[in-house]
Amino acid sequence: MSRPLVTIVTPSLNQAEFLEETIVSVLGQDYPRIEYAVVDGGSSDGSVDIIRRYEGRLAWWTSGPDAGQAAALNRAFERAGGELLGWLSSDDTLLPGAVARVVREFERDPELLLVYGDAEFVDEAGARLFTLHAREFDLAEMRRTCSNHVVQPGSLFHRRALEPFNERAYYFFDFEFVLGLSPEKVRRIPVSLGTYRVHPDSKSSGAPLEKAREYVRMADEVLGDDGRTSAYLAAGEYFYEGLELGLARRYLLRAVPRRPSVRAVSLLVKSFLPRPLVARLKERRAARD
Repeated sequence: MSRPLVTIVTPSLNQAEFLEETIVSVLGQDYPRIEYAVVDGGSSDGSVDIIRRYEGRLAWWTSGPDAGQAAALNRAFERAGGELLGWLSSDDTLLPGAVARVVREFERDPELLLVYGDAEFVDEAGARLFTLHAREFDLAEMRRTCSNHVVQPGSLFHRRALEPFNERAYYFFDFEFVLGLSPEKVRRIPVSLGTYRVHPDSKSSGAPLEKAREYVRMADEVLGDDGRTSAYLAAGEYFYEGLELGLARRYLLRAVPRRPSVRAVSLLVKSFLPRPLVARLKERRAARD
């Protein structure tokens, strides 16, 4: 019996520092049927030269302006031929044997729509920091806490689950996607499948204002009453980090009465301080860290 074709897409923009390691980690997988594509958003840092070095081993690649990561993935998956689909960001990697391990779960249970596992957090140089243990797929808890339990690097989903990602989303398009899946058709496996790189330009580490706006959008458009408090608390914190103190105060005032904590109350109080003073406090904290 023929094994399923797996399509993996790497969306990338100006990640030349990490892109080659990402590509090699996919091409080095021992699973025999992988269709691998790289979708570059028009990089100007040498990324295209790296892609060209491997183009003979890629199914296809493109480079040009796009409307963001979700839009790039939508166009790529329209073109994909795989029964199983996944993506790997250009600063992350797959661990050896990851694809074969995930495919085995789909072969054991043909009704599955998504399989995911753990990941290793690494620093800019690739040194391991800690293991991110994925949590069980609990829709109610994910909505209540505005927290995605699915660790993305190494995960694969079945073509039957494919729906266009929300192209207005900056950070949570994958979270919105998994919230639409039935828990009985999702499986977590207790194995590290990939690495998740932490660096200043990553979505996880930077862009606090974009993340703050995403939490507000999730609260107002997706989560409803169940997760609004959690999302507003996170939005307030990220607005504070981005020195948008009026917006930080607005969302913390909505959330703190429902879920007070020492940190949330502290941020709310500090949001009334002058912006230059808050900026100096943040600089001192960064210097200590």
